[in-house]
Amino acid sequence: MIITQNPNAILDTIIEKQTYSSLYLLSDSNTYTKCMPVIADSVKKYNIQTLTITAGENTKNIDTCIHLWEQLNEKMADRHSLLINLGGGMITDIGGFIASTFKRGMSFINIPTSMLAMIDASIGGKNGINFGSYKNQIGVINEPMEVIVSPIFLKTLDRRNYLSGYAEALKHGLIGGKDAYKVTIPFISPSYERDDFTSFLQKNISIKEKIVAIDPTEKADRKALNIGHTIGHALESLSHNKNEVMLHGEAVAWGMIAELKLAELVFGKKPEILPEIESFIAEHYQQPPMNENDFNELLSIMKQDKKNYKSEINFTLLKEAGQYKINQTATENQIIESLKYICKLCKS
Repeated sequence: MIITQNPNAILDTIIEKQTYSSLYLLSDSNTYTKCMPVIADSVKKYNIQTLTITAGENTKNIDTCIHLWEQLNEKMADRHSLLINLGGGMITDIGGFIASTFKRGMSFINIPTSMLAMIDASIGGKNGINFGSYKNQIGVINEPMEVIVSPIFLKTLDRRNYLSGYAEALKHGLIGGKDAYKVTIPFISPSYERDDFTSFLQKNISIKEKIVAIDPTEKADRKALNIGHTIGHALESLSHNKNEVMLHGEAVAWGMIAELKLAELVFGKKPEILPEIESFIAEHYQQPPMNENDFNELLSIMKQDKKNYKSEINFTLLKEAGQYKINQTATENQIIESLKYICKLCKS
């Protein structure tokens, strides 16, 4: 991973290191307009061919993959080509999957343009697509050749999208411990012009990088990164089903509250960090479009989660900042109680 204020120069260096048969740039309808101009010099200089898809999580599906594979075939791409993924988490997810599977694999690099993609989605080699209403059900683990992180792109984000990515930064802080968590809090506001923002990005990303280095295929330690995601993914899927779409980070933020409450129910002790986290998230994040009538659907979605084992819903539960337990299960009543908890919080 390289953090830079000059992504053009880094991209040029990467391209010139090897001889590629052809070069392709994947973006969505938003990042093509707002972000591609930042690297336009490289696109023109190396005759990079562009592939553009519709923005939004609903695009991350097998039909889009087929469309992109067909385009790569028509443009005569081969295993010696390079795919450059320019965009947020949706683009880095589907772009990595496309590159990893096309003709059994072509090289790719990620240039994340959202806070979410910089902090989380483009790091760690997870690439994939949604299947029906279920998140990230089909995919591969394959690391990009390089990840170019540039805070310049964050200026293209509205506050809601910035906060969505910030939720993953907050999660990393909680995994890292009290000090890492406290360092994260001041960056709740878009702070990319602060002198220490690059340092913040580096430290926060390094929490995930260290975990991934120990456990790249998620057999044990990497499961720490799933905090908030079992319930969070269910909330996100529900919001799409109801056409009241939550961003990924918004769903994960509320998922973290629910799973902190679940940790209290499972371990019999309330995490000291829970009141602070719930107050913080309730103040800054859009509420999930849910009520008690949705609990059965949420449970049904969780039962299809890819992290499950032997048909049991699998959680990573945070006992306290820096203290977590992987491979935890809970009763349906306990899960419902945690969902009731965030419902009540939304009404207060």
